[in-house]
Amino acid sequence: MKYTDLHRNIKIRIITDFFTDLTQKSIIPFMAIYLSVQIGAGWAGMLLTVNIVASMIVGLGAGYWSDRVGRKKLMVIAQILQVFALFWLAAANSPWMDSVPLTCVMFLLSSISSGITGPIANAMIVDVSSEHKRQYVYGLQYWTTNVAITIGALMGGLLFESFRFILFSLVCIESLVTLFILLLYIHETMDNRHSNQLDVPINRNILKTYGGVFRDKRFMVFFTATVLAVSLEFQMDKYIAVRLKSEFNAQLFHWDISGLQMFSLIMAINTVLVVIMAIPFSKWLGRFQSRFIMTVGMCMYTTGFGVLAFSNWAWLLITSAVLLTIGELMYAPVRHVMLAGMIPESDRAAYMAADGMSYNAAALLGSLGLTIGAFLPSYAMAGLYILMGIGALVFFRQSLRPSTGQREPQPCANAS
Repeated sequence: MKYTDLHRNIKIRIITDFFTDLTQKSIIPFMAIYLSVQIGAGWAGMLLTVNIVASMIVGLGAGYWSDRVGRKKLMVIAQILQVFALFWLAAANSPWMDSVPLTCVMFLLSSISSGITGPIANAMIVDVSSEHKRQYVYGLQYWTTNVAITIGALMGGLLFESFRFILFSLVCIESLVTLFILLLYIHETMDNRHSNQLDVPINRNILKTYGGVFRDKRFMVFFTATVLAVSLEFQMDKYIAVRLKSEFNAQLFHWDISGLQMFSLIMAINTVLVVIMAIPFSKWLGRFQSRFIMTVGMCMYTTGFGVLAFSNWAWLLITSAVLLTIGELMYAPVRHVMLAGMIPESDRAAYMAADGMSYNAAALLGSLGLTIGAFLPSYAMAGLYILMGIGALVFFRQSLRPSTGQREPQPCANAS
């Protein structure tokens, strides 16, 4: 499988998503600091929570309507909103204007736009990809996302504090280019789907649609597994970072290493391994069964986080960082392949929107882990992580059992 063999929509989406992720990650992580300084930590926390909730709600609505009116229309509308929001974000932080209220409102509008785009873009990829190509597609997408996050964080670190107007202007230009690409080169994918939207009853409203999604037992087992697995990832910059800062102090190659330096090293190892390994590793894994990949990957991933929760031995922490990264490279693309294989075509974007809620739930568990860690010793947190990982693996394997008329995702033998 090669990049050039992919459907044009997928190739374009991977490129545009890379630049969108890059620009978003150059802003979002630093907005919390900006808002805390400008309006206080309490109000900043409330505003960020409102952004998450608003993004989640509009994502559900976008998923519902995308399955009925088409992907491209809503994506174009969302991108227009994004350009509008980023233009005024730049204006509100320009040499001619310094408006905190306008910044808050436009940041909310930008989050709403992203919430609309997310499930639709994911559904579009499934629309035009065959089962044997998805392992490669999601592996490639995972790689580009991580590279974009890394570059975006560097851009934000260099520009956000002193050159916000330049940063927001660059992001606005990128969004405008993406809008023209969507208008000129992206094709509607609804016609390529096997289901007929005319068969969907007219009185089937959004509540009934999502009621059906959340009554889908197999999907909800998968949803629960995702929440448990992803919540471990959200522990990294919360409980694990705080624990290392307060407990870790060691030598590495005769250099004194602080807890924060150790945490930075772990994150650097994760980023470098993803950049180097994601694409070739995804191709190599295509020859194995999904159940095997998921089992081995989740075991490595869980073990890595379990060790990070309690160990203060530098070399063991480094080994654990390698272990959990390889495990994540195994399980994360397979998770997307599993999701694509189990959702009905008539409500594809709605299922993608519901799946996006699992990340919100995982983020809440990540924050809760920091609170629980204040009362439990580190070895107890390690045990809790192990239980969460085992639970995720059990639920993932259970969701791999085919329902009537469905089959387990097969290895991508033709993809390598």
